[in-house]
Amino acid sequence: MATLDITCLRSLVTVASFGGVRRAADALHLSQAAVSGHLRRLESELGFPVVTRQGRSIAFTSRGEDLLREAYRLLGEHDAALSRLLGPDAGDLVVVSTDHATEPLLRAVARVLARDHPDRPIRFRFHRSARVRESVHDRSADVALGIGDLGHGTRHIADIPLTWVGPADRAPETGKLIAFTAPCAIRERILASEAASGRRLARECADLISLLAAVRTTGGITALPQTRDRETGLRRLAALPPLPAVPLSLVTSRRLAARTRDDIASALHETWCAHG
Repeated sequence: MATLDITCLRSLVTVASFGGVRRAADALHLSQAAVSGHLRRLESELGFPVVTRQGRSIAFTSRGEDLLREAYRLLGEHDAALSRLLGPDAGDLVVVSTDHATEPLLRAVARVLARDHPDRPIRFRFHRSARVRESVHDRSADVALGIGDLGHGTRHIADIPLTWVGPADRAPETGKLIAFTAPCAIRERILASEAASGRRLARECADLISLLAAVRTTGGITALPQTRDRETGLRRLAALPPLPAVPLSLVTSRRLAARTRDDIASALHETWCAHG
């Protein structure tokens, strides 16, 4: 009987969230070979291809997209079960982040946590911002980075500018809008923008890899944070009306000392100013 390894599923979800193996490996503090090996192990176990090459990029196969949906559900159940069994204060320090938090920001959080808790491993989980908000409320995360209001204790870190992008190899079909599935702050700004007037929502995507692939294959347009607007196969569309920025927000658990919480916020501010 086939089995699904939780570590491999976490790599799969991170690849989807970050739009590629290299950035997923950086975020997970693993080698690219390790993350690629996790994907190959899933393919070997299940007997079908999960990802496919698209030039210098990758995309999910249709069955890979099915696996991704199951992976999100299984990881959520797995992490919730551990929280119930071990309690909120046991085991690893957990950082839950939106995929729009850059690798330098995640390193800044890890440095503060490692300084104050050198004996506790740090584990990263990556979700859409709606799931990040849930992790704050169910106390399954020690640090949460997301887009918009994360509820009680939300701290504003930075405003992330958005940029319109389209395919690099042809004239963009500006009548086709590509967006993340709801709920999503970037989607809301796309659909409410002046540029959306008279255009149709051509495709909704659950993850970054699918979004990028949809823009490349359909020729449509979307908006991305400026930290991600240089994706392979895409180009900026400066002629379209500007979009309002999205707020990057932080919530830290009361299980962390006040000094640790304040230092995480300060480190994020400083890192954003240096790298944002």
